[in-house]
Amino acid sequence: MLRCIIKLLLVVVCAAAIPEHVVAKDKPSITSIWPTTWYIGLDLAKTCMGWCQKTGPAYEIHGSIDCSRILLSAGYGWGQIQRDSRQHNGSFAAAYGKYFRVGLDYNFLTPALHHNQFFIGLRYARSFFDFQLKSTKLYCNHLPDKPCDLECKPVPIALQHSGGAAIAHWWEIVAGGKAHLIGMVSIGCTARYKFSKKIENDLHAFPFDIPGFGLAEFDHAFGYSLYILLRIPLQKSDKVCGHYFSQKSVT
Repeated sequence: MLRCIIKLLLVVVCAAAIPEHVVAKDKPSITSIWPTTWYIGLDLAKTCMGWCQKTGPAYEIHGSIDCSRILLSAGYGWGQIQRDSRQHNGSFAAAYGKYFRVGLDYNFLTPALHHNQFFIGLRYARSFFDFQLKSTKLYCNHLPDKPCDLECKPVPIALQHSGGAAIAHWWEIVAGGKAHLIGMVSIGCTARYKFSKKIENDLHAFPFDIPGFGLAEFDHAFGYSLYILLRIPLQKSDKVCGHYFSQKSVT
């Protein structure tokens, strides 16, 4: 899985780094930090992983504003994560909620016609969720140092946190790229390292999953996103076609 993510990220970044002047030159009419492009799209990886792993529906919308080299990025996600192992004498865990992440990126590519990007940045993320835990505990009628006998019985345990949503927040270091696909459509890929996770509320039980973060037992995690994006220009630009042809010297 990690190799596939790295390969996918490299493909998008390489496509974003292709010199756009091979097809056309772009002369922006305004050379300032005012927004030039707005991206909005859907994270396909999150939705497809929920379907493939049968953990429940999950969606994330991504939006970013291109201010030359500085990128303002935000994401909003919602859905559920459900893990049911009761048929194998296991436990049931579910988390339902929403989350958002906001941050700044720096684009290492020169702004041009299709506004391709290769960026590194920082995000702040926050999740609001409810959760359920169901399992069984072996109730023993003997001293701890004695072996279990026929009187020992499994007792179901059910824990639920609802009403006031649990709150968790963390930081992310991200790297990724966006590349023009066709027309106003682009693709994007982002890899992220999540760290410094904290749960704010005092909970009577510890959640199994945190929407937007991953397994709650870890203080850090890795993640990735694959976006299909609509690119909306916010400024007009002077486009000058310039084709380059190889020349041969005649002797």
